[in-house]
Amino acid sequence: MSSLTPFSIGSGETVASATKRFVASHPTYLETSPIDELRRREFKRLEGGGVYVDYTGAGLYPESLVHDHAKILATNVFGNPHSASPSSMLSSTYVHAARIAVLNFFDADPEEYDVVFTPNASGALRIIGESYPFVKGTSDLVLPLDAHNSVNGLREFATKAGAKVDYMPIEVASKQRFEAPSESAGGLFVLTGQSNLSGLKGNLNLLADAKARGYDTLLDAAALAPSTAISLRSLNGSVDALAISLYKLIGYPTGVGCLVARKEFLAKLRKPWFSGGSVLIVQSPSMGRLLLDGHERWEDGTVNFLSLIAVPRGLQILNNHLPIMAKRLPLLMHFTLSSLTSLKHANGAPLVELHSPSSPDAYSPSDHGAVISMSFLKPSGGRVPPHAVEQRASTANIHVRAGCLCNPGAASCLLGRAKMLNDWEIHAQDSQGNYDTPASVKESYAANEHMERLIRDEGVVRISFGLASAISDAAAFVDFSRSFLDVDTAVPKEVEAVAPKLRTKTAAQVEIIREEIQPTRRRSGVLAKLRGLQRRVLSTGTAH
Repeated sequence: MSSLTPFSIGSGETVASATKRFVASHPTYLETSPIDELRRREFKRLEGGGVYVDYTGAGLYPESLVHDHAKILATNVFGNPHSASPSSMLSSTYVHAARIAVLNFFDADPEEYDVVFTPNASGALRIIGESYPFVKGTSDLVLPLDAHNSVNGLREFATKAGAKVDYMPIEVASKQRFEAPSESAGGLFVLTGQSNLSGLKGNLNLLADAKARGYDTLLDAAALAPSTAISLRSLNGSVDALAISLYKLIGYPTGVGCLVARKEFLAKLRKPWFSGGSVLIVQSPSMGRLLLDGHERWEDGTVNFLSLIAVPRGLQILNNHLPIMAKRLPLLMHFTLSSLTSLKHANGAPLVELHSPSSPDAYSPSDHGAVISMSFLKPSGGRVPPHAVEQRASTANIHVRAGCLCNPGAASCLLGRAKMLNDWEIHAQDSQGNYDTPASVKESYAANEHMERLIRDEGVVRISFGLASAISDAAAFVDFSRSFLDVDTAVPKEVEAVAPKLRTKTAAQVEIIREEIQPTRRRSGVLAKLRGLQRRVLSTGTAH
């Protein structure tokens, strides 16, 4: 970002010293102190819970949100909403309040939009996939290449209906214009709001462009909404449907997602079955049925009415802090990106290869979320396996994520594996003609060299910042990264010696071991504990 002061860690400078220097040269960081106050009040557990930099994996819940929710549950009687009893009516009141809270959070006109509660964002996407009226030869499904597998899975419904599936290259999703596939008569256009792997933000203007070309539009907002305000009203009806998971936004409750959709769009969908709660009347044994209208048609069975009680307050806490996060998260990204690129092995080789963003200068908060995907490099230039980094981070009580992260399009492009991935022969059917069996997996492995190894070992190391992130988290990760300097093995020998023994311990013994290697951020401290632990492990018996 050109508006930020250039920064790097000096040779021999400690991370603590560099952090103080960064804050002194970026006084805007001090303006974000309400987040530090929130952290002290609501996230005290972070002081003893290590360094959490996996907000794209899951948000963290504020302590008072859980306590207030528990108090409501402990002092009221709640029943199944599908009734007129006092307990049912109370549940219905809270469910309605949650629905209104979601509409308000996304600045959605309740006359235009409805909210369908689902188990998660994947459940919301599935409603669209199985119900959208794809037509053979006359409708397309346009997907972003940089997409979560829950978005990729929509193509199963489209191809079954005979519709054409087109993928937008990663660079197209950030462009100003959408060029419809030739001879297209419209269909469903899907946009990733923010990639869970690359962190790139899709250009929301493409949604209006797609609408103008006859497409219905679907926005996967699961990774975008936790840190970016979205106003459906300002987007002027260009979003027909939006999918989220609540735990991604505010950490709690889990098991609740929603589809925010235009009522006009919901009326186009064709539900392939019915269930309790979604029908007005069913004939049996005759085959007639009448479906309910609105969100009730799409909420199969009973919604998670007890968990929904927590939604309004959770969204309020997040919404109150989004403007401050918009100031803090770019600063954390600038500090981390600049610090990581400063780290060099003794031979001058870089310690870290940044995949996305590719450099501090390539980062812009308007185009990129608070997500960094990277690889750690050995002095020789070879990559440290990402899961080895993840395991070593866990030993230091640092919460990161590694692998392809359910996003094969972005992972293969960033790692230069796209051709290999798409050249593989994948056998959905085994030799007996059965679909998706263990035999079909084995046959796919046998037909494609390196497939099994790459599935197991390939990917990136990802860190991400969110609601309770502080510069101390970024500094701790940079300090942890330094432990890889001038190390040509993926994991220290002491860890390698203990690891096989850990796999033979009982759950109780593993818990004792976890306590023994509880957090110290410096590699020397971790190794000292592991050396002592190794002696203990080798002197005790093993159990299955």
